[in-house]
Amino acid sequence: MTGFRELARAAAEATSARPDVPLALATLVQVDGSSYRQPGARLLVDAEGRVLAGAISGGCLEGDVAARAAEVCATGRGVRLMYDLRADLEAIWGFGAACDGIAHLLLEPLPDPRWLADVEAIRSRRGSGAVLTVLDGHGGGSSCAVLDGDAASGTWRPIGNQVHWISGPELMECTRAAQRTGHPLLHDVRDDAAALFIEPLVAPIALHVIGAGRGADAFVQIARALEWEVTVIDHRPAVLAELSLPPDVATHVARYGASLNDSESLNGVLATLPHDGRTAVALLSHIFDVDSAWLTALLPLPVAYIGVLGSRKRAGQLLDAVEVALGANGTALTDRMRHRLHAPIGLDLGGESPASIALSAIAEIEAVIHGRPAGFLRERQSPIHARTPTPRVFEHEGPIVPTECDVGIDDHRERD
Repeated sequence: MTGFRELARAAAEATSARPDVPLALATLVQVDGSSYRQPGARLLVDAEGRVLAGAISGGCLEGDVAARAAEVCATGRGVRLMYDLRADLEAIWGFGAACDGIAHLLLEPLPDPRWLADVEAIRSRRGSGAVLTVLDGHGGGSSCAVLDGDAASGTWRPIGNQVHWISGPELMECTRAAQRTGHPLLHDVRDDAAALFIEPLVAPIALHVIGAGRGADAFVQIARALEWEVTVIDHRPAVLAELSLPPDVATHVARYGASLNDSESLNGVLATLPHDGRTAVALLSHIFDVDSAWLTALLPLPVAYIGVLGSRKRAGQLLDAVEVALGANGTALTDRMRHRLHAPIGLDLGGESPASIALSAIAEIEAVIHGRPAGFLRERQSPIHARTPTPRVFEHEGPIVPTECDVGIDDHRERD
């Protein structure tokens, strides 16, 4: 998925700077074989052939798509494009892509781009949602509606005048399947030449950096480059104040010895922050009591990842202390909790500088969130892009095909 934040921002800037130049949006709806980008990738262009934001390939298709935007904007109708990247395209577009795949795109006019900002707002609230695109039987299509909420109880907001698909059990079942897998779904509609492309809205990764000392700024810079939501937390207000952070990075003071009812207590701060399956925590304080208190508060929560700076020996001592603290509250330290803990933090990349440690930790978070083993791609036997097959959403079609299983990461590096 291309970031809707980037698309919305670029569309707003283009509309302000060149209000008389129409915009167009390309969406990758299907891939056969190998492709640099996957279904749901988007590209924003304008009628003068500018590429404004996003990407739908490794750079080989964007120029041709942008060149077609003027015609689409003039007719006011979307068109479907197919690029066969398996052949030598040197004679066609002046380059040989040799990507060994076929990309199917929808290029549509974008007279009112405000729905892109609506989508980003839904993602930022970390709730369920989806974008519905209808592909008609005449080689066209359009983005039709945005769902705010889950399939069963959410509210569909129409985009433009294409409102006839925003109802019915078929749409509900397709949307439910897409939200359940977290992958876009392309569904052929029975007794019709149309198809539905439904993209679930996945919340951005939230990274909580605990400890504003040396190296925290590197974590922030890399995470923000990935458009993660970043929060920096420390029990020392003066240390937090000295840290130079981008304006969109939040900071919190959390006193690990505070009362549970105190807004600055660990639990009080955590209650105001994301702590779901798209949340990662990096414990960088390297103060034993602080790390122990945070782990006691964090491990029972359903976050995806908790990484702790320090050696393997220190990690074992921390777990011993946390097990005692949890037991005093009537909570057992489970295998699931242990699995979420990554200590020492990061992948074994070999670097030892603060920036290298931040890079290895954030790479590990990416691998954990996406359920990957984080090895060399040249040694991967299965396809690089682990696609989930389109789920079967009706009982007579058979069971849903399971997604790729999560793979744990075994990291043996120690850091002191």
